[in-house]
Formats: sequence, C-alpha cells, structure tokens
Amino acid sequence: MKARSQPKQDLDAPQLFLRIRHPAMDPAEITRALAIEPIETIAAGAVMESGVRRLHSESYWIAQLPITSMHELAEKYRAGTTLQPTLAVNKEELLALVGASEWDVRILLRLKELEADAHRKFIQRITAEGGSVALLVSRGDQRAPFVIKRSLSKLAELGVELEVD
Repeated sequence: MKARSQPKQDLDAPQLFLRIRHPAMDPAEITRALAIEPIETIAAGAVMESGVRRLHSESYWIAQLPITSMHELAEKYRAGTTLQPTLAVNKEELLALVGASEWDVRILLRLKELEADAHRKFIQRITAEGGSVALLVSRGDQRAPFVIKRSLSKLAELGVELEVD
C-alpha cells in the first residue's frame, strides 16, 4: 500500500522522518493513531513487484515531519504567533529550549507531539508487540557537528530510536 505522492523533497535541506516497523499492524492503523500522513507504507505479508516477488515480514510506515528553520521559529516568537496550531509550548518548555542546539530544538518540538498520552501509549504498544519507532535525521548539506543533548533523554523516555545520516 502506497501513500499518496508528496511534493518532491529538497535532499540538501535538513529533514526529519518518523519510521515505524511492526510485525503485523496495518499501516492504516498507524496513520489513524498518529494523525500523520505517511509518505510510504507497506503492510506485513504484502507481495511487492520490483523484478522479484517478496513477502514482507513486517509492516513499514514512514512520514516526513515538518521542520522549521531557526530563523522562522525566532520570527514567529517575535511576532507572538504560535509555532504550530497543535504545538502548545508553555513558558517552562520554552525556557528549556534556550541554549539548546538547533537540532535539539527541532527534535524536541517534534517529540512534543508524540508526548500526548494517546501517542505515548501507542508507541509503547508498538514496542511491546515487537515493533520499533525511530526518528530519522537527514542533515542534508549541513555538515556542522551534530550536537543534541536535551532531546536524547526525551527520545529514551518515549522509546524512540534515533538514526542520523
């Protein structure tokens, strides 16, 4: 099962992806639970044609997460607008972001969405059933050192793996 096509991605720009693998879960259930539109899905057991017929041993679901540049975040903060309608950041959380690296901020803002009780329970269910949840970081053409300190504990707390290219 393929998701509808997304706009062409700029491979040189930084990108974040959420990837879920599960032994049997229907990818449509993942989409409903997280309310995030995937860029690709494959159901466990689905036969794919790519020169060779294959049986998939697990379901696969991946979505590109929105990423906001630090400049955009600063401008929205100065203008007093919210970062994203679903992303309410309180004063304490905002202060925790002060002094964080650019990637820490990007990751922490995305993880904020997964901290909701329903999402947290869903992620716990996936891992309890033998699946995995990973945040994939594609730095694009940014080759400066990748420093994250504050988001590592949040990733561990949520049970989300981190992969960096």
